Amino acid sequence: MSDLRMNSVFGAVLASVLGIMGVGVLADTLVHTNYPDTPGYLPEVVLEAASGGAAAPAGPPDFGRLFADQVQLDELIARGARVQAQCTACHSFDAGGANGIGPNLHDAFGRAVASHAGFEYSEPMQAHGGAWDYLALNDFLASPSRNVPGTKMAFAGLRNDQDRVAMIAYLRSISPNNVALPAPLPEAAPAAAEGEAAPTEVDAAAAPAGG
Repeated sequence: MSDLRMNSVFGAVLASVLGIMGVGVLADTLVHTNYPDTPGYLPEVVLEAASGGAAAPAGPPDFGRLFADQVQLDELIARGARVQAQCTACHSFDAGGANGIGPNLHDAFGRAVASHAGFEYSEPMQAHGGAWDYLALNDFLASPSRNVPGTKMAFAGLRNDQDRVAMIAYLRSISPNNVALPAPLPEAAPAAAEGEAAPTEVDAAAAPAGG
């Protein structure tokens, strides 16, 4: 009697499995999955430079050209005055102003690094050396912690080039220190037309005078 019952249970299980398989085959017959020849959405891909690597970083700002134009310089100073508002929590900018979390910056432009009286600079800043000229300020303001590892200045930096140049123009405008304006950087030679070789120094020397 128990054998008969076991056979009945086995038969019922087998019938269920076969039924489920039959339903699957029937569904595949009735429903077809169709994929379009071209997808409706393509992810945006940012291509690297033609050389195969990342684009080369831009060089330093051309202070000699930017600050030589008085109209442009005045605009930069006005913008720098707005940028410096984010620095007033730690620094004062008035002549004779007190030190805060950071030193007074009234005469920072052109001043020797770590030289403002009454402020206790970090050892890395004291060892940095040099003076705060155009390029030194540009490098430091871009990323203080990268330029002077170990500095107490927690500010992340002015990553926007125009804001950074404007801040330097503002610091220069309020400082009594006189730092000569650097010579303008040489302008890049115009690119040769496609298929046309750029002139070489030898070609230029061989060209007839006057034409």
